[in-house]
Amino acid sequence: MLRHILRASAAGTVLATLTWWWVAGAPPPQRPGNQRTNGKMSDAVIATFPIEQAYLSGQSLTVRTYFENTGSAPARAPSRDSAPQYVYLLKSQRAETPEYNLSSHMTAVRRSPDRFSPEPPAFESVPAGAKIETQEDIAEYWNEGFQPGKYVLTARLPDAGLESPKSIVNILPMEVESLSSFVSERQLTSVVAHRRTDGQITILQRESDVLDPREGVFHSRLVLPKGGPVSVATAPSVVPAGNGRWFAYARDGKLNASVGFGNRLLLTVPPVEASGRLLNPGFQVGVGTGLFGVISPTGRLTTFLATGAGLKPHWTANLEGAGGKVLWNAQPDGSVTIAWEEAASGRVARQSFTRDGHATGEKQLISPGRPLAWGLPEQGPPTVWMILSDGTSFVVAQLPVAGGRSLSRMPLITAPTGWDFLESAKGRKSVVAISGGRVVASPMENPGFVELSPAGAVVQAPHIISLTGNALWVEWTEPGFGIRRARLGK
Repeated sequence: MLRHILRASAAGTVLATLTWWWVAGAPPPQRPGNQRTNGKMSDAVIATFPIEQAYLSGQSLTVRTYFENTGSAPARAPSRDSAPQYVYLLKSQRAETPEYNLSSHMTAVRRSPDRFSPEPPAFESVPAGAKIETQEDIAEYWNEGFQPGKYVLTARLPDAGLESPKSIVNILPMEVESLSSFVSERQLTSVVAHRRTDGQITILQRESDVLDPREGVFHSRLVLPKGGPVSVATAPSVVPAGNGRWFAYARDGKLNASVGFGNRLLLTVPPVEASGRLLNPGFQVGVGTGLFGVISPTGRLTTFLATGAGLKPHWTANLEGAGGKVLWNAQPDGSVTIAWEEAASGRVARQSFTRDGHATGEKQLISPGRPLAWGLPEQGPPTVWMILSDGTSFVVAQLPVAGGRSLSRMPLITAPTGWDFLESAKGRKSVVAISGGRVVASPMENPGFVELSPAGAVVQAPHIISLTGNALWVEWTEPGFGIRRARLGK
């Protein structure tokens, strides 16, 4: 039996091509560049390799993926100018470590499930014997850090039946020596100092990509030689500050500042002498301008402005009795409010300053003694919160507020540490803490602690955040892993 195939051109002219084959015989021949054997394109191969041999959990992980035409005629490859079509498998060499299936398509669906409309795949022609390269950040395709371990990486083109040979990727734990992570213009901006096994320090920076703070990866900015401890401070924006994010780090009596944007380090200015503790965070107070502060052992605050011209001392203030924890809050007009813990008494004091460092009003003592925990939000109303206990419950106190103070009661938990508190822009209030080695959290409207961290994890420094003013998230660090985040409630 014979068949005829008629094809019409776009102009409407009929070009008749008579193709003959036996129905019971071989399948119709493929066009050059699309030869298949057992469902696989027989005239092309693919391969994928990580750019580096090892990456930190949560760090950008870029791979090079090659499409090579091994045939004698042009081959059809995924277009480099459209959405990537490769699907990656990161498979552990240990049975107990998870596997990760990764692709740009899966990520787009996850990030915008109600708005995602897939584009039809696009292709380009690859000449005979030629090779093209695609680079993809497969860590961007996942919304958490990968579990540390040794992995085998492969890439696939499912529609073409192609799969790459295996390559090796090592995922190392991010060992957090210091972390600065705060909300800025509905994004989570973070800087971390990672202590390497060789004693050096890697400074990494990250911005959340969308309203889910899990989305986004760390990019390596600097590698510091062996030396003393490093503290870091990112600079959330209190006014629109343009592209680029300032961050600072202090080490061995010197203050350093840099600007990063995306996957690039834009600028590093020369360090200045600044002995003391770096305040966390700093602030972007103008276009291309960062504000950072250092507290001396005697309680003297020195502020610095960071610009493209360098780090310049700004204004100073004496914080009477300061010797413990010190926090500050910045406003769009450049004014700041500083709260500190008196070294001797443990009482919490508060004082406000203009953008030029002039005190506005007297120092206020706002606690009669040492609270279990306290804090000051970095932006918004400069309301100090405290955790107290009357033996039957915990009390969350906020002051000053309208009416003087606000009190809320919470159930007791065992040996709590690492407290944090948040009142979102839409009035949602929650607290987090560490109890029994787990991160626990409770909303204020319905008090009751729930566990958020995985069983067996060693957790540190829980931090509660809100990007939208409604949804609340908790972030914490885990030695041997890195940084995790979980949503609190719905």
